[in-house]
Amino acid sequence: MQTWSTLFRATALAVAGLVAQSAGAAYPERAIQIVVPFAAGSPPDLLARVLAEGWKRSGFAEATIVNQPGVGGSLGVAQVAKAAPDGYTVAIAGDAAVLVNPALYPERALSPLNDLAPVSQLIVTPTVLVVGKDLPVSNLAELLALARAKPGELSFASAGAGTSSRRNGELLKQAAGVNLLHVPYKTSPTVDVVAGRVTMFFAPPSVAPMVADGRLRALAVSSPGRLARFPDVPTTSEAGFPQVNSLAWFGLVAPAGTPMDRVERLRDEAAKVMQDPAAAKQLETLGGSPVLSSPKEFRDLIARELPRWREFVREVGIQPD
Repeated sequence: MQTWSTLFRATALAVAGLVAQSAGAAYPERAIQIVVPFAAGSPPDLLARVLAEGWKRSGFAEATIVNQPGVGGSLGVAQVAKAAPDGYTVAIAGDAAVLVNPALYPERALSPLNDLAPVSQLIVTPTVLVVGKDLPVSNLAELLALARAKPGELSFASAGAGTSSRRNGELLKQAAGVNLLHVPYKTSPTVDVVAGRVTMFFAPPSVAPMVADGRLRALAVSSPGRLARFPDVPTTSEAGFPQVNSLAWFGLVAPAGTPMDRVERLRDEAAKVMQDPAAAKQLETLGGSPVLSSPKEFRDLIARELPRWREFVREVGIQPD
């Protein structure tokens, strides 16, 4: 009897293993929906379309793009958190939606670590502190000296309450002890920086052409090291302010409870796209660097950064725009 029992158990386990392998091999059986919590034509929308094209090209999956902007990028992410955890609905989630907006919009009760299954970071983008060409400063020290001489008269633009442009502006105010007026924008403020209607902006690296032709002057970059597109521009650390180090990023997330084998498959297929030279060429306009993290590394990053930005929002008193 023991022999038959052992044989039966072994056979059952073998059959279960074959079924599991078959189920795993079948994924995906239909199109994957990629939710972009910003408008069509935005940087995360471009990233999603590059991902969808890469998945189709490799034969991994068809993908449909759904743009669901609102609440600083949080609306679409929150909808994905409520979707079926089957690997067929994912979102391009940004640092603001995942790290900062939970503190800005507590009534929406998105808990990134409980409601989402992080798949992988995809791209990290530092900011470049730029001013208009007519402002009489050539480096960060001179800009801060001017700010101290004219307290409250200089302004910094941001692309929204939770964005890296807002965070770095506030971090600079704190670190340098200067009084700067915050001016939020719903569209890019670079035209107003060029015209001198707003003093400064922690801009994406995609402003490089405007720096090259002299319309903007770059004073510092928020990256750990100098950027290839701005080799002569010091980092904020080199300029004496290592605290001003907030980076923008976008990553892929799925609903919490998505089977780990599907999360890992999504990560692996996303990595293939991000390593494809054709995709890298398309993403050059974003000015960021591809980052391929494991699901655990991405989750650990979120867990590490959430308390920092929750406290930052409370301390600075940032309110939704």
